[in-house]
Amino acid sequence: MKTMTNKSIYKAKRVANADVSGWLEDHAVVVEDGVITAVEPSDSVSDDANEYTVHDLGDVSLLPGLVDAHSHMHCSATHDAQRLALTENNQQLTIRATNNMRKAVLAGTTTIRDLGSKNEVAFAVRQMIDDGHIPGPRLLLAGTPITITAGHCWFFGTEADTEAEVRTAVRTQVKLGANVIKMMATGGMFTPTANPRTPQYSVEMLKAAVEEAHRMNVPIVTHTLSAQGTRNVVEAGVDHLIHSRWYHSDPTKGLDYTADTVKQMADQGQWVDPTIGHHLLGQEAKDRGEEGPADPHWAVSFKVVPEADHLETLNNMHDAGVRFTTGLDMGMAYGTHDRSAANAWALVEYLGWANWKAINAATAGTAEALGLNKEIGSLQAGMNADLAAFAGDPAKNIRDMDRASTVVQAGRLLKLNDAVLV
Repeated sequence: MKTMTNKSIYKAKRVANADVSGWLEDHAVVVEDGVITAVEPSDSVSDDANEYTVHDLGDVSLLPGLVDAHSHMHCSATHDAQRLALTENNQQLTIRATNNMRKAVLAGTTTIRDLGSKNEVAFAVRQMIDDGHIPGPRLLLAGTPITITAGHCWFFGTEADTEAEVRTAVRTQVKLGANVIKMMATGGMFTPTANPRTPQYSVEMLKAAVEEAHRMNVPIVTHTLSAQGTRNVVEAGVDHLIHSRWYHSDPTKGLDYTADTVKQMADQGQWVDPTIGHHLLGQEAKDRGEEGPADPHWAVSFKVVPEADHLETLNNMHDAGVRFTTGLDMGMAYGTHDRSAANAWALVEYLGWANWKAINAATAGTAEALGLNKEIGSLQAGMNADLAAFAGDPAKNIRDMDRASTVVQAGRLLKLNDAVLV
């Protein structure tokens, strides 16, 4: 039996090329001390047992580990996710978050940006992963989101109502170790006391938050569901928009899309996380007859906007040059932490993207959005060894990219041919 070393070779029938735009047939990825040192044809790679542990994965598709830009690690992803987030204590939430992050990485998601979990949970879980005590993805953390009193997700957020309080909240999160700031620019569906059709913060307060975050070289992202909220965050210069929906402020009306705002968004290079993979999973659960999430928020139940209308605005934004990240909104109802691949499915099935374009978005593209594209997101020499192998060929059938059969995170083999090793 071979002795496991810090030098490994992973052979596969199909290996993603450096641009994540096509396959290299019968290739191998060489890994040393957690870093990819070469990607070469399999028959040209040495099988010297004294130097490398060789894993011939066979007829699989080997991709970079998936990158998910939107998670809530301690939320349950069940129909009653809101109730549990409100009632569970920190110990329960920490156990849930630990299990969720393990599920995520074993499914092939090797990097996650968590955009709203309690500080007492998120930072402790990241430290335990970094110290090697529990398996999990590379984590970029916001910790608690910043919201108004009784605002969206107040039950695991930091409430800040004045400009001074907002600035203090931003500084405090960075002091605690946040890699990113999350701000609730509008209300949301998850919180009865928050109105998704109206802004929670003025442009001036959003600009103050952006100023504080950028002063410390930390990006800032904002949840926004209303048209006016979207216009506000674009004017304020946030880095990423989460959801970026266009609900009219009048609850009897539908959407209030403004093309000029989208042009400004594209010109400023602001990324959007459309979170449509989460909607896809929810719809499939509904089609199976499973109990759905809570009733629609009162502010949107007056005038329920068809999903097709939201998808049309997303396509218009994309056509105007806005780039999309892949973020599942993990933890919300049916957005389970092991289904990040549904982001790519939705881009293909809802927005009509080509399969490789969606695969790229779920790896290299979102890595670029997170500022990590020189470290992760592709299989080439010098990159961190984050690998995920999938049965079948997702370039032909995007749903072949689901839960990975083999996972390597930062060079550590966590799962091999469906056998979990951690």
